[in-house]
Amino acid sequence: MEVTDIEQKKFRTRLMGIDPGEVESFLQDLVEELRRLKSECENLKRDLQAQELEIRGHQEREKTIRSVLVSAQKSAEQTRANADREARLIVSEAEVKAEKILQDANERVSRMEREISELKRHRIQFGARVRTLLDTFRQILDESGEEKLTAALEEKPDTSSRPADEQSRPTNP
Repeated sequence: MEVTDIEQKKFRTRLMGIDPGEVESFLQDLVEELRRLKSECENLKRDLQAQELEIRGHQEREKTIRSVLVSAQKSAEQTRANADREARLIVSEAEVKAEKILQDANERVSRMEREISELKRHRIQFGARVRTLLDTFRQILDESGEEKLTAALEEKPDTSSRPADEQSRPTNP
C-alpha cells in the first residue's frame, strides 16, 4: 500500500457511522507516519547500500592484503631456499678448493721429500767420488813424489829436459 492509496481512500458514511473528521485526522496521521517510515526506510536502504559498498571495499582490500601476504611469504620462502642452496654451493666449492689445496700441498711435500732424498743420495755419491779421487791423487802424489825424489837425487833437474806439462807449472824455490 502506498501513501497515495491512503490519501485517496474514501469511506462511506452511515447513519450511526464513524465521524468523518476523526477518520480524516487519523488517515492524515497515518499518511504522515507512513511517509516518515518510508523516508526512514529509504535512508536505511541508502545507508545499507553505502555500508555494503564499504564492506565490499574492505573485503577487496582484505583480499589484496592476503594476496600480498601470501606472495610475500612465498617470496621469503623462495629467497630463503635460494640462499640455502647458494650457501650449500659455496660450502661445497670451498670444500673442493680446500681438498685441491691439500692435495697440491701433499704432492709438493712428497716431491720435496723425493728431491731431498735424491740430493742426499747425490751428496753421498759425490762424497764417495771425492774420497776416491783424493785417494787416487794421494797415491799419485805418493808414487810421483818418490820418483821425483829419486830422480832429483840421481841427477840435477834441467828445465829443458822437463816434460811439457811440468814446464807449464811454476817451480817452487
